[in-house]
Amino acid sequence: MRWGRYEARWITGLACIVLGTGVVQLTTAYSLPFLLLGALAQAVGWATMPASMPRRVVATLPAIAASILLLARGASFTVVFVVLLAAWLLVRQRPAISYLVVVLPFVASLLLANVVTGYSDAWLSIGIAALVVIASAWVARWLAMLAPLRRRSPAAASPEPSKLSAAP
Repeated sequence: MRWGRYEARWITGLACIVLGTGVVQLTTAYSLPFLLLGALAQAVGWATMPASMPRRVVATLPAIAASILLLARGASFTVVFVVLLAAWLLVRQRPAISYLVVVLPFVASLLLANVVTGYSDAWLSIGIAALVVIASAWVARWLAMLAPLRRRSPAAASPEPSKLSAAP
């Protein structure tokens, strides 16, 4: 990192991403400036996150586009939370095994599309989908912590007999 402290950048980035996504959701035909303001806040959030520049750039546009697609506010549109979660995993540099968790918001969006059918209940589907994404991010973190443990084998922990010296 060339600037800032890790924790401060992580917290600031996450806050800007969440608030920016929320501001985008406030957009109506009469409040289009919220769309620009929310998209800019998200871009600042992704740019602030402590990660390599290519990861931050790759995550920014799809995540902003996904949050704008949520404006449709139908339960069937909560599938775009998969994109937001994948962007988060990319920027947080999670190992490949942790990407299995993108299945959780996908399945949740399918269930929500069948359960929440009214446009007036869109807030409920977005809230539930957001909670599923948060839980999925924590599961991905847990999987990332387990990944190094799985790579180590018992044979790798002990030296080969041929490399042991016969010290007197």
